[in-house]
Amino acid sequence: MIEARLEIAAEGYYSCDLTRKIPVKVHLVSINGPLGFGIIESLTGEEKQIVRYVKALEKSSSTVEVKITHKTPELYWTEVVHKLKQKSIHETILDCGCMSRLPIVIASGTQIHHLLAPNQAAFKTAFDTLRDNFTKVTLLRIRRSPGGIFDPGLTEKQLEAIKEAIVHGYYEIPRKCEIKHLAKTLGIKRVAAQERLRRAERTIMNQFSEEFL
Repeated sequence: MIEARLEIAAEGYYSCDLTRKIPVKVHLVSINGPLGFGIIESLTGEEKQIVRYVKALEKSSSTVEVKITHKTPELYWTEVVHKLKQKSIHETILDCGCMSRLPIVIASGTQIHHLLAPNQAAFKTAFDTLRDNFTKVTLLRIRRSPGGIFDPGLTEKQLEAIKEAIVHGYYEIPRKCEIKHLAKTLGIKRVAAQERLRRAERTIMNQFSEEFL
């Protein structure tokens, strides 16, 4: 399987056009046909920016209905029914035999998609189709996951060490287990246990930084 992080810009595409003008970030967390469930946050920390976005969304010719299901000064939860003249970015990806792993993040005129493709051929088809139909498509990251989407990228020994550390409370505050006790459980020396955990933690943190930073 191939996982790629794509930044996609589309002129005349309502969500891109609106976030280009209004400093908000939209996390599209669920899609059901024309209905999308999203969480809007202000990039300036001001609620008025979220209000501006919602009003502009209601006036958009691509929008059928907007509902606010929950709101705070920092976040608005919304249900939006849209009707586009062209296939959405999400639909285009699905038509190519690939998927977008949610959430889709929309801000500053672009959408960030985590595209999942079963193989190289499907990825190439999706990438070429997106470039043909939308203004700009930038590949931010690509990686192959032979173990599947839930493959943490850890060795068996590293995964065992992490599991034992969690079970024995090594990551609790305060710790319920010292590294020497964890090493004994794993049947290795203290230095080896410490190094194994640090390597595993580095892999996990690298994945986190690629995903969110």
